[in-house]
Amino acid sequence: MSHRRRSSLSCLPRLRARHGSLLAALALALLAPFAAAQAPQQPAAPPAPPARPGLADAVVLRDGTTLRGTLLRVEPDNYVLLLGINGVRTIPWRVVERVESATQPSAPTAASELRADLLAPCCADDGPESTRPAAEAAWADVSLGWDLRAEGVALFKRYTVAERAVWYGGEGYGAGASVSLHLRGPAWLGAGAAARWAELELGASNSFHTLSWREGAAFETDLMENQTSLIVGAHFASGRWSQAGRPSWSGLVFGVAWLPTYVRFFGSKDFSPTGALHPAGLRMTADWGRVTPGRKGRVPGLRAFITWLPYVGHLPTSVSFGLGTVFY
Repeated sequence: MSHRRRSSLSCLPRLRARHGSLLAALALALLAPFAAAQAPQQPAAPPAPPARPGLADAVVLRDGTTLRGTLLRVEPDNYVLLLGINGVRTIPWRVVERVESATQPSAPTAASELRADLLAPCCADDGPESTRPAAEAAWADVSLGWDLRAEGVALFKRYTVAERAVWYGGEGYGAGASVSLHLRGPAWLGAGAAARWAELELGASNSFHTLSWREGAAFETDLMENQTSLIVGAHFASGRWSQAGRPSWSGLVFGVAWLPTYVRFFGSKDFSPTGALHPAGLRMTADWGRVTPGRKGRVPGLRAFITWLPYVGHLPTSVSFGLGTVFY
């Protein structure tokens, strides 16, 4: 009897140890979620900022300039249409180094590697057989231009009277017109939509004036003058391309021309009706207007001009000036 009681008492410490281990495991299991909730959490990495809408594609030019926007159309060996923040721009193929499309991570360097929808027509008015050239490529051409002018004119000549130099002259008004061929080279691009071009001009002009000639207070006569000129000159233009509707160029055009002129006076018996050739005429013009490739010679612009015929032989010096409309 005493032996059994001793045996049962000797097992009690082991039972207590076993139950203590179970209780500790149960407590850890119950407290684990609360400990995890209280543990500091590492902040999640912020998401990468989205690409700026509309500027995902890029066209890299040969001079290193990068133009960003959305590719609308790529015509190999012709042009690229890029929609940017300033509107649609036509980029000549000759200035393109490479085209980068956001849908193709490899950034192709040739248009043949671009996705097919960029090579398809982009606009409703372009049929599948459309071969519309870039505006800049269509710029180099020969066109017929003309102008109509309202003119003021002043004539003056130096005489020697009683061993004293005196100046006699007259003023008047008239009108003129000219027609000329424009041999225009390709436009070259500047920053943004800026474009510049130059051309040669070869044509003919005619002006008709009525004026009063005065020699002091004692003599005055009315007469008429006709000037027929050959135009050999050049124009230098600076402006911007516009892609709204039909692509066109607008800006300022400065011109200088050599004008050998045949001058004839009539309507007064005091002036000889025999004409004379003036070889040293000079004309300078400043024009503002819009020029549309494919419609050259049909879009009017504004012209201001001055023509100078210096004193040569017996012909008086002539200065004419005025405003008109010009068609490039």
